[in-house]
Amino acid sequence: MDFVLKLVFWLSLATSIYFFNRLLPTLYPHLSLYLKTIGYTLIVYGISLNIIAGKTLRKFGHKNPTKRLSQPDQVVSEGIFSCMRHPAIFGLIFMLIGLSLTTGKIITTLYGFFLSFLGEYFIMAVEERQTLKRLNHKYCDFIKNRPPFNFSPICLYIGIKAMLTKKDKPS
Repeated sequence: MDFVLKLVFWLSLATSIYFFNRLLPTLYPHLSLYLKTIGYTLIVYGISLNIIAGKTLRKFGHKNPTKRLSQPDQVVSEGIFSCMRHPAIFGLIFMLIGLSLTTGKIITTLYGFFLSFLGEYFIMAVEERQTLKRLNHKYCDFIKNRPPFNFSPICLYIGIKAMLTKKDKPS
């Protein structure tokens, strides 16, 4: 699937939260502050996952170094990818849920969780199949050893540590 189509998919999910939120009243206004605090925390965590995943893919995903983000031409098992298969998509899901929490409305938050399930379906039905076609048996071995997502903050630490170390020269 083309990068532009993926971008449109995720942006349409995020935009739908805004429109859904506009239609609904606030049911429990006293919960609003708590929901917003959790929401902004999840957004920051999601952005962090995206940045770390993008930099790791740029650093380890290409036989020849590249300056811009593009599909990797090899399986990346270093850094944050040593803990999970889809850190960037996981970050997008966190951002969707966080965005829905920042509205301060419980119904919108439930809608955000529904959208996160749509995002997970997108990953398993579309992303995984495309990657399997592109990288074949190497990606099959990678799938066997890693879960799609991992909630552990240790993964973030491993990802940051790998970003800061120098890449060995290819032999």
